[in-house]
Amino acid sequence: MLKSMTGFGRGEFDSDNFSIKVEIKSVNSRYSEVNVKLPRFLYPLEERIRKQILNSVNRGKVEVFITADYQVGDNITLKVDKQLAQAYHRALAEIGSVIDADIASLNKAQEMLFLARTQDVINVNEGLFDVESIWCHVERAVGDAVRNLLEMRTVEGENIKSDFLYRADLIEQKLTEVETRSPLVVEEYQEKLHQRLTDLLAKENVQVEPERILQEVAIFADRTAITEEIVRLKSHLKQFRQILGKDEPVGRKLDFLIQEFNREANTIGSKANDYTLAQLVVDIKAEIEKIREQVQNIE
Repeated sequence: MLKSMTGFGRGEFDSDNFSIKVEIKSVNSRYSEVNVKLPRFLYPLEERIRKQILNSVNRGKVEVFITADYQVGDNITLKVDKQLAQAYHRALAEIGSVIDADIASLNKAQEMLFLARTQDVINVNEGLFDVESIWCHVERAVGDAVRNLLEMRTVEGENIKSDFLYRADLIEQKLTEVETRSPLVVEEYQEKLHQRLTDLLAKENVQVEPERILQEVAIFADRTAITEEIVRLKSHLKQFRQILGKDEPVGRKLDFLIQEFNREANTIGSKANDYTLAQLVVDIKAEIEKIREQVQNIE
Protein backbone atom coordinates (compact mmCIF):
# COMPACT_ATOMS: atom_id res chain seq x y z
CA MET A 1 0.00 0.00 0.00
CA LEU A 2 1.40 3.33 -1.08
CA LYS A 3 2.16 5.79 1.73
CA SER A 4 2.90 9.48 1.61
CA MET A 5 5.74 10.91 3.70
CA THR A 6 3.54 13.80 4.81
CA GLY A 7 1.22 13.40 7.78
CA PHE A 8 0.25 14.29 11.33
CA GLY A 9 -0.78 12.22 14.33
CA ARG A 10 -1.69 12.84 17.96
CA GLY A 11 -1.88 10.58 21.00
CA GLU A 12 -2.37 11.21 24.70
CA PHE A 13 -2.79 9.63 28.12
CA ASP A 14 -4.22 11.19 31.26
CA SER A 15 -4.47 9.95 34.86
CA ASP A 16 -4.40 11.46 38.36
CA ASN A 17 -0.60 11.13 38.64
CA PHE A 18 0.61 11.42 35.07
CA SER A 19 -0.51 12.96 31.78
CA ILE A 20 1.19 13.11 28.40
CA LYS A 21 0.41 14.49 24.94
CA VAL A 22 2.33 13.36 21.85
CA GLU A 23 2.18 15.10 18.47
CA ILE A 24 4.03 13.75 15.43
CA LYS A 25 4.54 15.58 12.13
CA SER A 26 6.33 14.09 9.12
CA VAL A 27 7.53 15.68 5.87
CA ASN A 28 9.53 14.67 2.80
CA SER A 29 13.11 13.53 3.17
CA ARG A 30 15.48 11.23 1.30
CA TYR A 31 16.31 9.45 4.55
CA SER A 32 14.75 8.45 7.88
CA GLU A 33 15.18 11.09 10.54
CA VAL A 34 13.38 11.38 13.89
CA ASN A 35 13.78 14.44 16.13
CA VAL A 36 12.21 14.20 19.58
CA LYS A 37 11.47 17.19 21.83
CA LEU A 38 10.36 16.15 25.31
CA PRO A 39 10.47 17.25 28.98
CA ARG A 40 13.74 16.78 30.79
CA PHE A 41 12.43 14.11 33.16
CA LEU A 42 11.59 11.91 30.14
CA TYR A 43 15.10 12.05 28.64
CA PRO A 44 15.86 8.43 29.63
CA LEU A 45 13.01 7.30 27.33
CA GLU A 46 14.07 9.29 24.27
CA GLU A 47 15.85 6.46 22.47
CA ARG A 48 12.98 4.03 23.11
CA ILE A 49 10.52 6.55 21.67
CA ARG A 50 12.72 7.04 18.59
CA LYS A 51 12.99 3.27 17.99
CA GLN A 52 9.24 2.82 18.45
CA ILE A 53 8.58 5.36 15.71
CA LEU A 54 11.23 4.00 13.34
CA ASN A 55 9.63 0.54 13.59
CA SER A 56 6.64 1.96 11.70
CA VAL A 57 8.04 4.89 9.70
CA ASN A 58 10.55 3.87 7.03
CA ARG A 59 11.29 7.19 5.36
CA GLY A 60 10.76 10.89 6.00
CA LYS A 61 11.71 13.60 8.44
CA VAL A 62 9.69 13.14 11.62
CA GLU A 63 9.27 15.79 14.31
CA VAL A 64 7.96 14.58 17.69
CA PHE A 65 6.65 17.03 20.29
CA ILE A 66 5.90 15.66 23.77
CA THR A 67 4.48 17.53 26.76
CA ALA A 68 3.91 15.79 30.09
CA ASP A 69 3.07 16.47 33.75
CA TYR A 70 3.38 14.27 36.82
CA GLN A 71 2.75 14.32 40.57
CA VAL A 72 5.95 13.72 42.52
CA GLY A 73 4.34 12.53 45.77
CA ASP A 74 5.96 13.05 49.18
CA ASN A 75 9.62 12.82 48.18
CA ILE A 76 10.11 16.57 47.70
CA THR A 77 12.81 18.21 49.83
CA LEU A 78 13.96 21.84 50.01
CA LYS A 79 17.57 22.81 50.55
CA VAL A 80 18.62 26.31 51.63
CA ASP A 81 21.94 27.63 50.41
CA LYS A 82 22.97 29.35 53.65
CA GLN A 83 26.17 30.85 52.32
CA LEU A 84 24.34 32.41 49.39
CA ALA A 85 21.64 33.78 51.71
CA GLN A 86 24.31 35.34 53.99
CA ALA A 87 26.02 36.85 50.94
CA TYR A 88 22.76 38.46 49.87
CA HIS A 89 22.20 39.69 53.47
CA ARG A 90 25.63 41.33 53.52
CA ALA A 91 24.95 42.87 50.12
CA LEU A 92 21.69 44.35 51.42
CA ALA A 93 23.51 45.76 54.47
CA GLU A 94 26.10 47.30 52.16
CA ILE A 95 23.37 48.90 50.10
CA GLY A 96 21.83 50.22 53.36
CA SER A 97 25.10 51.89 54.34
CA VAL A 98 25.33 53.55 50.96
CA ILE A 99 21.93 55.20 51.47
CA ASP A 100 22.56 55.86 55.21
CA ALA A 101 20.03 53.25 56.34
CA ASP A 102 20.87 51.45 59.61
CA ILE A 103 20.99 47.65 59.29
CA ALA A 104 18.80 47.40 62.36
CA SER A 105 16.07 49.31 60.59
CA LEU A 106 15.73 46.66 57.90
CA ASN A 107 12.43 44.77 58.01
CA LYS A 108 13.46 41.17 58.70
CA ALA A 109 10.21 39.70 57.38
CA GLN A 110 10.54 41.53 54.06
CA GLU A 111 14.19 40.52 53.80
CA MET A 112 13.31 36.87 54.32
CA LEU A 113 10.66 37.03 51.58
CA PHE A 114 13.17 38.69 49.28
CA LEU A 115 15.80 36.01 49.95
CA ALA A 116 13.26 33.21 49.51
CA ARG A 117 12.41 34.52 46.05
CA THR A 118 16.05 34.99 45.06
CA GLN A 119 17.32 32.45 42.55
CA ASP A 120 19.21 29.44 43.96
CA VAL A 121 18.77 30.39 47.63
CA ILE A 122 16.10 27.70 47.98
CA ASN A 123 16.51 24.63 45.76
CA VAL A 124 13.86 21.99 45.16
CA ASN A 125 14.96 18.37 45.22
CA GLU A 126 12.24 16.08 43.86
CA GLY A 127 14.21 12.92 44.37
CA LEU A 128 14.55 10.22 41.75
CA PHE A 129 11.70 9.82 39.24
CA ASP A 130 10.99 6.27 38.14
CA VAL A 131 10.42 6.56 34.37
CA GLU A 132 9.93 2.80 34.14
CA SER A 133 6.67 3.14 36.04
CA ILE A 134 5.23 5.38 33.31
CA TRP A 135 6.84 3.86 30.21
CA CYS A 136 3.72 1.82 29.41
CA HIS A 137 1.67 5.04 29.32
CA VAL A 138 4.26 6.85 27.20
CA GLU A 139 4.44 3.89 24.81
CA ARG A 140 0.67 3.87 24.48
CA ALA A 141 0.45 7.60 23.70
CA VAL A 142 3.30 7.40 21.17
CA GLY A 143 1.67 4.34 19.58
CA ASP A 144 -1.65 6.16 19.16
CA ALA A 145 0.13 9.13 17.58
CA VAL A 146 2.02 6.86 15.17
CA ARG A 147 -1.17 5.03 14.15
CA ASN A 148 -2.93 8.31 13.43
CA LEU A 149 0.11 9.49 11.47
CA LEU A 150 0.17 6.32 9.37
CA GLU A 151 -3.56 6.56 8.67
CA MET A 152 -3.10 10.05 7.25
CA ARG A 153 -0.03 8.99 5.26
CA THR A 154 -1.95 6.01 3.86
CA VAL A 155 -4.97 8.07 2.81
CA GLU A 156 -2.76 10.60 1.04
CA GLY A 157 -0.71 7.77 -0.48
CA GLU A 158 -3.82 6.20 -2.00
CA ASN A 159 -4.83 9.53 -3.50
CA ILE A 160 -1.37 9.88 -5.04
CA LYS A 161 -1.58 6.32 -6.36
CA SER A 162 -4.83 7.11 -8.16
CA ASP A 163 -3.18 10.12 -9.74
CA PHE A 164 -0.18 7.99 -10.77
CA LEU A 165 -2.39 5.43 -12.51
CA TYR A 166 -4.32 8.17 -14.29
CA ARG A 167 -1.14 9.77 -15.61
CA ALA A 168 0.36 6.41 -16.59
CA ASP A 169 -2.74 5.81 -18.73
CA LEU A 170 -2.30 9.22 -20.36
CA ILE A 171 1.34 8.46 -21.15
CA GLU A 172 0.36 5.13 -22.66
CA GLN A 173 -2.31 6.76 -24.80
CA LYS A 174 0.20 9.30 -26.12
CA LEU A 175 2.73 6.54 -26.69
CA THR A 176 0.20 4.63 -28.80
CA GLU A 177 -0.26 7.75 -30.90
CA VAL A 178 3.52 8.00 -31.28
CA GLU A 179 3.69 4.37 -32.35
CA THR A 180 0.95 4.92 -34.93
CA ARG A 181 2.47 8.12 -36.29
CA SER A 182 6.08 6.93 -36.54
CA PRO A 183 5.78 4.78 -39.75
CA LEU A 184 3.84 7.56 -41.47
CA VAL A 185 6.76 9.92 -40.94
CA VAL A 186 9.02 7.65 -43.02
CA GLU A 187 6.39 7.35 -45.76
CA GLU A 188 5.91 11.13 -45.87
CA TYR A 189 9.67 11.62 -46.04
CA GLN A 190 9.90 9.22 -48.96
CA GLU A 191 7.17 11.04 -50.86
CA LYS A 192 8.68 14.46 -50.18
CA LEU A 193 12.16 13.26 -51.14
CA HIS A 194 10.89 11.75 -54.37
CA GLN A 195 9.01 14.91 -55.26
CA ARG A 196 11.96 17.18 -54.51
CA LEU A 197 14.36 15.08 -56.54
CA THR A 198 11.89 14.82 -59.39
CA ASP A 199 11.43 18.59 -59.50
CA LEU A 200 15.15 19.23 -59.25
CA LEU A 201 16.26 16.69 -61.82
CA ALA A 202 13.48 17.54 -64.25
CA LYS A 203 15.21 20.85 -64.83
CA GLU A 204 18.34 18.96 -65.89
CA ASN A 205 16.35 16.35 -67.84
CA VAL A 206 17.71 13.55 -65.64
CA GLN A 207 15.75 10.52 -64.46
CA VAL A 208 15.44 9.78 -60.71
CA GLU A 209 17.02 6.50 -59.65
CA PRO A 210 14.58 4.57 -57.41
CA GLU A 211 17.46 2.76 -55.73
CA ARG A 212 18.98 6.07 -54.61
CA ILE A 213 15.68 7.20 -53.11
CA LEU A 214 15.25 3.92 -51.28
CA GLN A 215 18.76 4.19 -49.91
CA GLU A 216 18.12 7.69 -48.56
CA VAL A 217 14.79 6.61 -47.08
CA ALA A 218 16.45 3.62 -45.40
CA ILE A 219 19.05 5.90 -43.83
CA PHE A 220 16.32 8.27 -42.60
CA ALA A 221 14.22 5.39 -41.24
CA ASP A 222 17.21 3.99 -39.33
CA ARG A 223 18.10 7.40 -37.90
CA THR A 224 14.55 8.07 -36.72
CA ALA A 225 13.64 4.55 -35.57
CA ILE A 226 12.04 4.69 -32.10
CA THR A 227 10.59 1.20 -31.82
CA GLU A 228 13.08 0.11 -29.14
CA GLU A 229 12.42 3.19 -27.04
CA ILE A 230 8.66 2.70 -27.29
CA VAL A 231 8.97 -0.94 -26.23
CA ARG A 232 11.17 -0.04 -23.26
CA LEU A 233 8.89 2.79 -22.13
CA LYS A 234 5.88 0.46 -22.31
CA SER A 235 7.81 -2.05 -20.23
CA HIS A 236 8.62 0.66 -17.66
CA LEU A 237 4.94 1.59 -17.45
CA LYS A 238 4.04 -2.03 -16.75
CA GLN A 239 6.69 -2.21 -14.03
CA PHE A 240 5.45 1.10 -12.64
CA ARG A 241 1.95 -0.30 -12.13
CA GLN A 242 3.34 -3.46 -10.54
CA ILE A 243 5.39 -1.47 -8.04
CA LEU A 244 2.34 0.60 -7.08
CA GLY A 245 0.62 -2.62 -6.03
CA LYS A 246 3.33 -3.69 -3.58
CA ASP A 247 2.80 -3.46 0.18
CA GLU A 248 6.20 -2.03 1.00
CA PRO A 249 8.09 1.29 0.79
CA VAL A 250 8.57 1.96 -2.95
CA GLY A 251 9.55 5.64 -3.13
CA ARG A 252 13.17 5.02 -4.08
CA LYS A 253 12.24 2.41 -6.71
CA LEU A 254 9.74 4.78 -8.28
CA ASP A 255 12.27 7.60 -8.26
CA PHE A 256 14.74 5.46 -10.20
CA LEU A 257 12.07 4.22 -12.62
CA ILE A 258 10.92 7.75 -13.43
CA GLN A 259 14.48 8.57 -14.45
CA GLU A 260 14.21 5.73 -16.98
CA PHE A 261 10.89 7.17 -18.18
CA ASN A 262 12.64 10.45 -18.90
CA ARG A 263 15.56 8.76 -20.60
CA GLU A 264 13.35 6.97 -23.13
CA ALA A 265 11.13 10.02 -23.70
CA ASN A 266 14.17 12.22 -24.34
CA THR A 267 15.56 9.72 -26.86
CA ILE A 268 12.24 9.56 -28.70
CA GLY A 269 12.13 13.34 -28.75
CA SER A 270 15.65 13.63 -30.14
CA LYS A 271 14.81 11.19 -32.97
CA ALA A 272 11.38 12.61 -33.73
CA ASN A 273 11.94 14.44 -37.03
CA ASP A 274 8.29 15.43 -37.12
CA TYR A 275 6.18 18.20 -35.59
CA THR A 276 3.32 15.93 -34.50
CA LEU A 277 5.68 13.46 -32.83
CA ALA A 278 7.49 16.30 -31.10
CA GLN A 279 4.20 17.59 -29.65
CA LEU A 280 3.26 14.12 -28.41
CA VAL A 281 6.65 13.76 -26.72
CA VAL A 282 6.17 17.13 -25.00
CA ASP A 283 2.83 15.89 -23.65
CA ILE A 284 4.43 12.65 -22.43
CA LYS A 285 7.28 14.49 -20.69
CA ALA A 286 4.80 16.84 -19.02
CA GLU A 287 2.98 13.88 -17.45
CA ILE A 288 6.27 12.26 -16.43
CA GLU A 289 7.30 15.46 -14.67
CA LYS A 290 4.01 15.55 -12.74
CA ILE A 291 4.63 11.98 -11.60
CA ARG A 292 8.25 12.77 -10.69
CA GLU A 293 7.14 15.65 -8.45
CA GLN A 294 4.68 13.41 -6.61
CA VAL A 295 7.17 10.55 -6.28
CA GLN A 296 9.28 12.79 -4.04
CA ASN A 297 6.48 12.53 -1.46
CA ILE A 298 6.28 8.71 -1.42
CA GLU A 299 7.76 6.64 1.40
